[in-house]
Amino acid sequence: MRESIPEILTRPSAFRETEIVLWRCRFRTVVVTSAARIVNFAASFCRSLKLPVLACVAGGTALAFGQLPPPNLLLTQPRPALLVFGPVDVHARVLSSFTYDDNVYIYDRPAPSSGIQTGATREQLGDDFIFTFAPGVQITKPTTLEDSRTALSVDYTPSFVFFLKNDDESSVDHSARLSAGYALTKLTLNLAQDWSSTRGSVVDVGSRVSQVNYHTSASLRYELTAKTFLQMDGSYRITDYETLTDSEEWSTTTTANYQVTPKTTLGLGVTVGQLFVDEQMQQMIVHTNPITSAVRTNFITTARTRAQTYVGPTIRASYKTTEKTDISLSFGGEWRIYDDGSSSFGPVFSLTGTYRPFETTSFSIEGHRREENSVVLSGENFISTGGSIAVRQKLRERLSAHASFSYDQRAYKAARRGVDSGRSDDYFLLRYGLDAIVGRSWTIGIFHQYRENTSSDESFSFDNNQVGIQAAWGY
Repeated sequence: MRESIPEILTRPSAFRETEIVLWRCRFRTVVVTSAARIVNFAASFCRSLKLPVLACVAGGTALAFGQLPPPNLLLTQPRPALLVFGPVDVHARVLSSFTYDDNVYIYDRPAPSSGIQTGATREQLGDDFIFTFAPGVQITKPTTLEDSRTALSVDYTPSFVFFLKNDDESSVDHSARLSAGYALTKLTLNLAQDWSSTRGSVVDVGSRVSQVNYHTSASLRYELTAKTFLQMDGSYRITDYETLTDSEEWSTTTTANYQVTPKTTLGLGVTVGQLFVDEQMQQMIVHTNPITSAVRTNFITTARTRAQTYVGPTIRASYKTTEKTDISLSFGGEWRIYDDGSSSFGPVFSLTGTYRPFETTSFSIEGHRREENSVVLSGENFISTGGSIAVRQKLRERLSAHASFSYDQRAYKAARRGVDSGRSDDYFLLRYGLDAIVGRSWTIGIFHQYRENTSSDESFSFDNNQVGIQAAWGY
């Protein structure tokens, strides 16, 4: 018969510590075994019970781990390096998740069997269970530009994504980032290079597609006086799709800035950039045999790069306190000249901000209005106007809740003469969940995500639910 902790405490001190350790081991073994049985049970019945069962399993597992003693070091605090090589530290992490997705291809309308097909046409995959395992490594110089003249960080994460029902959708995604900085007395330089190779759903396409992204960003800041400085921000990106429209884009923003107060800075400048879109066009060539009168039809696909140049004034404003508030706003106008000589003018802006009214509560906001090229509709751009808000609340010492909502309205427009564009999308996403810190370097959480796109072209409309459990380890 197993003894309780009070009974063990009455034992002689020579045996007390050993038996307490054994009791704790038995307790943790029971918890792990119970969690494993729950997961096995869920795997057998999830196909019929779907979201409710998976949510209960994830919640039960998180609550079981949430009862463990508090860790000595929270994950939100700086963690010691796994390895140290001279001036750099090496950190490692592992992220894993198990997700149920009720609409893998974000596609609700079956393709017509005859007639003209508009939008994306593909086979419906329905629902699936997705397991993701993503180990990562980061090599970083622990000091910042404020502490020393140099900064360096290299980060790489492969993601192994497995679909239980649709094996063909399984993939190995990659994400890498290199960032560096150098500071002189008045001049500060920063450089970042991002690369990713992913396969996932894209709202503009209305389907799952493979894409490779390269993004280079650089910034230069020169202090003129104690309150004035010049800043130049530049970026260059390449987006390469497997079968859709590829594009390249570069842009620079140069501003003169003045520190109005210790917390507020204003800037005025100009933005210049170019967008190159590789449009693919299919031509039909009909051959008629003069002897037999037989007709043969061939299709030839040609690619043409079309350039779009844009320029416009930019006004920047930022407000930052030491801990609670950090807001950055950039707005202005954009005059865009297209490849065929046509042009357009419209407002653009970007907003980011964080607010922490209490130690246990934090908010973040984002807003934007920008013009991008469509990767699925040849000769069309879209104006993306939207924003998001997120909140995180600490409920207990090791338990926190989070929720976020985002909305994006996309109005499609012709990027060259002769294109008839009328598509309009309203897309929103809601996500919420719980996260628990279960050890010095461990967290576990549950989440639910719902997203919906309402399009004037019904072939791009969809709704999608995802629910799952995720865990992370980092050192």
